[in-house]
Amino acid sequence: MLTCVGFLVLFQCSPADAPPPEASYCDIARPVLWSARDTRATKEQADRENRKWRRLCQPPAGR
Repeated sequence: MLTCVGFLVLFQCSPADAPPPEASYCDIARPVLWSARDTRATKEQADRENRKWRRLCQPPAGR
């Protein structure tokens, strides 16, 4: 890990999978999928995140 950080500082690059610093929540967020084997608490957490994603990133119906 330390070696990776050293390379990032030396070459001033970012990890390939990191979003650009100006990326908004809606640029990087995606709906959370859950499995029937997940716990109820996990499903509820996924549902909360999905409601937040819809509220912030989906245009209202009819637009």
